[in-house]
Amino acid sequence: MPTLLVFYHFFHPDDVVSARLYSDFAEEQRLRGWDVTVVTSNRSCHDVRVSLPSVEVWRGMEVRRQFRPPWPQSRALPRLGNSAFLLAGWTWQALRLPPMDAIVIGSDPAFAALLSLPLRAQRPATPIVHWCFDLYPQAIEAEGLRVARSLAPVAHGLMKAAYRRCDVLVDIGTTMRARLATYGSPARQETLTPWALAESIVPTPVDPVVRRSLFGDAQLGLLYAGTMGRAHDFEPMLALARACRARAGRRIAFCFACRGNRAAELRAAVEPADDNVTFADFASEADLAARLAAADVHLVSLRREWAGIVVPSKFFASLAMGRPVVYAGPAESEIASWGRSLGVGMHLGAAADVEPVAARLVELAACPAALRRWQEQARAAYFSQFSRKIVNDRWDVLLRETVAARALSAR
Repeated sequence: MPTLLVFYHFFHPDDVVSARLYSDFAEEQRLRGWDVTVVTSNRSCHDVRVSLPSVEVWRGMEVRRQFRPPWPQSRALPRLGNSAFLLAGWTWQALRLPPMDAIVIGSDPAFAALLSLPLRAQRPATPIVHWCFDLYPQAIEAEGLRVARSLAPVAHGLMKAAYRRCDVLVDIGTTMRARLATYGSPARQETLTPWALAESIVPTPVDPVVRRSLFGDAQLGLLYAGTMGRAHDFEPMLALARACRARAGRRIAFCFACRGNRAAELRAAVEPADDNVTFADFASEADLAARLAAADVHLVSLRREWAGIVVPSKFFASLAMGRPVVYAGPAESEIASWGRSLGVGMHLGAAADVEPVAARLVELAACPAALRRWQEQARAAYFSQFSRKIVNDRWDVLLRETVAARALSAR
């Protein structure tokens, strides 16, 4: 049974999306025949006061949790302190672990790929794969933080050295791949996207009570569900809501069910006249499928400076539910490209796009059959391209090929 060592900041039982994805990934690879060990942190993502057990067995996998201080992730310097603490601790943990056939390093905490430097020295024959959800230091630079300007030259040099120690760099979209390619690493590059946390082979029926609570009696409901953070832009979506209000009154409704650094800013930007815009609490995982199914179309957002640094996971959740998207963000991003090539999205890339998109939404509100066809196309695209099974099958193949290639080069 081949052995796999996975490093990521947050893991089960955290409900943050990336923790759920890495938990799914570890479990899926175990089901495909890998003996998986996970090294993570002892802190909960949403409440740093919570300290999780240092060692446990979860679904047949050993989970080892490294202590780190209860410093908040919301501020740059404590976030970097958490990274330094975890990378030092993980390096020490790795010394005490048995040989492994493959290692996967995530991109949280910030600069997590630097772990490849000591791991390559400790385990020169073990293939190292970096699965990148967020690019650093680009993410800090995109935040516009002063610390980024002082750290950037050194940070880029360190990340270049780290990427050169990896056997494979796995990105989650073509724009991110292009950014990684600028480092000139000889590592193999692959694109393996996240999947939706809520998948169902049978379409989830619309709960009329949930729908009414979000959209009232509107003919067409658009939902933003997820984090509203530094990487997200709500202004184009509010502009679209106002354009729809001018054309169709409250027959087209927008609901924001979000949390994050910009959630309060969004609420403050909504005016009394925006009576087709409502808010809802963040849904629990148990209620997530019903919440997502209640909308006709989903909203996805990305600020221009974040293109290729992160990829909004809401896109995959929307398609899995059979819901196309209205994407507010740069045209060069992966979401815009998939929306065009798969026919599953409309794009708000500039102010001039607002009125054409609003006009199309008015047409869809008046034609349920056209909306249904568009939803079916979104669902088909997800299960042919992005499903949990498809992506994890590809991961299994990639890991086995990488192990075999390393063994061959060592002969």
